[in-house]
Amino acid sequence: MDLSHIVLLIAAAIAVQIVAWSLILWRFRRQVAALQDTLNRSGESIVIPPGIGLYQRSIRGIVSLKTQGVIALTDRRLVFRKPIGGDIEIPLSQVAEVSENKWFKGNYRGGRKFLILKLADGAEVAFMVRRRRRWSLEIAARIGQG
Repeated sequence: MDLSHIVLLIAAAIAVQIVAWSLILWRFRRQVAALQDTLNRSGESIVIPPGIGLYQRSIRGIVSLKTQGVIALTDRRLVFRKPIGGDIEIPLSQVAEVSENKWFKGNYRGGRKFLILKLADGAEVAFMVRRRRRWSLEIAARIGQG
């Protein structure tokens, strides 16, 4: 294989990656707009508008479930819309504590901190969000932990 074929293969691989990422971003933008519309019609006050985030939880401390999706905070609940399957809705009345940590259930994300919610039933879930500190402060203020 000569150099021109290698360059052509690399260019094709880059083009495929660009198309794939464009489709992924397009889908997330559609999900953000759809969640924004749903929340606007809900009658709830939007505290932090929809954006892209990561959801993570552990089942019995053994299996770690992770998925990217769209996340928003209202005055009543945190909503996480997964790409496949139902939404995850956490009423703020069920959040006992909010914290931040670089580690969550043995998982580490390159030094970025998780937003960790301890629920009234003792379960913990974590999220990766932009402006994590704002999320933490907004939730803490609404659950009386601040």
